[in-house]
Amino acid sequence: MTALPTLRSSSDAEALRAAVQAFVDDTVLPGVGEWDREDVLPDAVWDRLVALGLPGAMVAPRFGGQGRTVSELVPAWRALSRGWISLTGAVNPTGLATALLSTHGTPEQQERWLPQLASGATHAAFSITEPGAGSDLTQITTTATRIDGGLRMDGRKRWVAGGVTAGVVCTMALVDGALSCVLLPADGRDSPTWRVEELDKVGYRGVESAAYVFDGHEAPGAEVLGGPEQAGKGARQMLGALGVGRVNVACRALGIVDRALEAALEEATHREVGGGALGEHTHAQLRIGEMRARLLAAEALTLRAAAAVDAGAEEERDLTSAAKVVASETAVWAVDQAARLAASRSYRAGDELARLRRDAPQTQIGEGANDALLLALGRGPVEAAGDDDAG
Repeated sequence: MTALPTLRSSSDAEALRAAVQAFVDDTVLPGVGEWDREDVLPDAVWDRLVALGLPGAMVAPRFGGQGRTVSELVPAWRALSRGWISLTGAVNPTGLATALLSTHGTPEQQERWLPQLASGATHAAFSITEPGAGSDLTQITTTATRIDGGLRMDGRKRWVAGGVTAGVVCTMALVDGALSCVLLPADGRDSPTWRVEELDKVGYRGVESAAYVFDGHEAPGAEVLGGPEQAGKGARQMLGALGVGRVNVACRALGIVDRALEAALEEATHREVGGGALGEHTHAQLRIGEMRARLLAAEALTLRAAAAVDAGAEEERDLTSAAKVVASETAVWAVDQAARLAASRSYRAGDELARLRRDAPQTQIGEGANDALLLALGRGPVEAAGDDDAG
């Protein structure tokens, strides 16, 4: 991935983090329980995300954006996730589209879409998964056939992040047989030839997660990312952009751990056990100490992964995969530790720990299921060791 330039001082990134933190404390935490129950991200909350510049934060200044790096966004994404990971998830597809367009888009495609993403006039959706294709891209069957002025779409997509209201969908399809990234304008969505269903979810509420059915949908203006000569390069393009997404998911997990740690400290200092505070007992101190240790380790790995994305480093894929796996597994574990300190209160309907218990596993799935990422991380060393033995 082409590195995005660093344009600001660290104090500017801190100012963004502080603004996000204030938004979380003043607006998100008081409202998230209701939003989660109703499975809604209020328009006013999305407008605030746009005002903070978060959806199109990485768009270059020449297209009207801030040109922020992934490293600069890590503190803001993490602070936002401390309130609700659904907000960080909601801005992620536009970040992925920005990475795709900035790296692979033609000048005309960049001029068409990047200013809209920068201003918040529209946002993007990102779509790889199909009913029969997840991590294995060879199973993708959606087709895009060239027609005059666009593409004809046939097939099915699932778990389209941002897919209900996005102005453009970055989707994987076989373009005349070649696996490609298609830029699909939203014109004609929710019609007989492009049917849309919003998927209900146990957790990760409020985020648009759509299913599509294309039935001979003729899409004027739809085109291959990078132009016709880039047909067949979609897997490399879209998987490359997922480095940004994996750091975003790692930040969601860090935010969950931050909030779980706060809940654990609240229990430790305010819950009485045996005539004293729970935190006076060594088992509570050990539990909280391990939560802090694992959080610091996941944080360090996430920051290193973000720096690798910004630099276009050779180890970017390994580091972003590792950061996402470690942070997400830590999130699930940390919520369990906090829930043990809270005991039965963590199972009350509407309790924050109950919501975090539902949301944390999402981070193990999004942007590549952890098992698939671990297999990829392990396959190379095993094959290299086998080659050494054979030699």
